[in-house]
This record gives sequence, structure tokens and C-alpha cells, in this order.
Amino acid sequence: MKFVQIMTVGAIVALAISGCSDKASSNSNPDQQWPQNKVNNNEVNNTKEGVKKVEGKATIETYKATDKKMNSVDYSQYYNNQDKSKVVVSGKQIVWKNKDVTFTAKLTKAKGEEAAEANEVVDSMKIKSKRGEQLVKLNPRPLRVNSLSLSKSNQIALHVSDHEGKRLVLINLSNGTEAIVNMFEMNSDGAGSEKIDAYNWSPDGKKIAFGIGDLGSSYIGVYDVERKSYTHVSDKDFILISSIVWHKDGKSFDFVSKGDDSPQAVLYTYSETKKSILKKGSLSKNDEQKLAQLTPKF
Repeated sequence: MKFVQIMTVGAIVALAISGCSDKASSNSNPDQQWPQNKVNNNEVNNTKEGVKKVEGKATIETYKATDKKMNSVDYSQYYNNQDKSKVVVSGKQIVWKNKDVTFTAKLTKAKGEEAAEANEVVDSMKIKSKRGEQLVKLNPRPLRVNSLSLSKSNQIALHVSDHEGKRLVLINLSNGTEAIVNMFEMNSDGAGSEKIDAYNWSPDGKKIAFGIGDLGSSYIGVYDVERKSYTHVSDKDFILISSIVWHKDGKSFDFVSKGDDSPQAVLYTYSETKKSILKKGSLSKNDEQKLAQLTPKF
């Protein structure tokens, strides 16, 4: 399913219920030299008509990947933004709280074409903050809200699952504007990317990193919420990006890639200063789970 439009009243937020899954396929040789790429650096403006892009260019350098196994992961280098929220599930209602922000969502019976995909969908979503109460309407209505994450810049990231694919919506709690991350990568038919994998806010809340692509593919992207600029970091397809964790300095982040054809999770580091992606090595199951705990999810 490809996403072209989102409907909101005020701003947005949501959470997790029900579910669907994405499958990944194919992979590339991890030992090859990744060539320099010229990629898009798109300025995104929110309008009533949707998301507009102003094309630019950035050069991404990559290092030769190594095929080593990680002996240990230094968790002291990571910024942890996942321990400040609470989620309460009661019947068909979910309540998410973080500081002075409260989000509620309810399940409702699916109707019409929705009923062919699921018995229930997420509806009646609203968020309360200092700015007041904001109602949320997504079209199509999601099957599940996977996670919410509040940034230091007073923005919320909302991750939802659909019958096919996953959407990520950024909501500015200060002015009520929103951006659909899927629309940062437009296809030839005008539709956005089918799914967003893992995501995470930078320590200062000014940037958000995420995996973006269609079903079976995932590329690293970074969005600067202050400059409203999106950078497609590399043309390398990482298949499935299951975790993203920023370093405390806010200048780099680690991410975990895992393909369907291999049970082994691999750790990579992206440096914004060097404009490089470096393969660190294969992860143990324990480290894979620990990094997943530092990535937003319910």
C-alpha cells in the first residue's frame, strides 16, 4: 500500500494495537567497496496540499565494509530517550503519557473495504498538551500504533502499521503542523514510500533518523526539523533497519540491519561529520535486543 494523503484535525499522535508485518528480501555483498553517491537533500515544506520538496545534492562517502564479529558494544556512548513515557492499556483504549503530553486512542469496528483487511482499526485519536487538545484522523485508518516518541524540540513522532507498510508522522506540538515521512521519498506515480522501519530522535531533538523504503527495502534517511531538510544518506539498501540509536554527541548514530535471508544482525555507524557509513560487525542476540530497547516501540 502506498500513501499519498493524510488527514488531520489540528495535529497528530497515536499508539499500538493489532498488527501486520513487513518482509524483506535480497541483499548485497557486505564486503564490497561502496562508491561515493550523489544523493538528494530535500527541503520539505508543509502545506495544505501536502509535502513539497526542493531538490539539492549532497555527497556521501562510504568506507569498505568489514566482516568481523563485534566483541562488545559500548552502550555508554548512546543517548537514551526511551525511559520517560508510560503506556496504559484498558480494554480497547490506550493512553500514552510523557511529561505534560497525553495521547489516547481507541479501537473501533472496521467498515467497508477496511473490514476485508482487519476486524478493527485505530480511531478516535487525540493528544493533550500545553497547546490544548488536538484530534487526529489518518486516512486510511491504521491497524496498529507501534510507538510514539517525544523530542526535546517539542515534536512527536507517530509510527503506525497498515495492512501493508508502516507510516511515520511528525507532529509539531508548538504550532500543530505535521509532516508525513513516507512522502519524503516520492515514487514515479506520486505516492510515498510504503514503509518506515526503525526511527529515533537526536539528543537535541532537531533531527530524526529512520529507515525508509518500499516493502523489502530500507535506506537510511535523516530529517532536520528546524531547516525542514531531508537527506537520503546512501543508495545502499539495508533491507530491514530494526534499530537506530544516536550517539550522545548528536553527530553520529548506529543502526542495525537484518535481512530475511540471514538471521545475523549487523551494526553500522553513520557519521554526519565524515559523511560515511562504517560496518562495525555482526551482533550477538543479546546486543541486538539491547539496541532494540533503545529504539522507540511499545
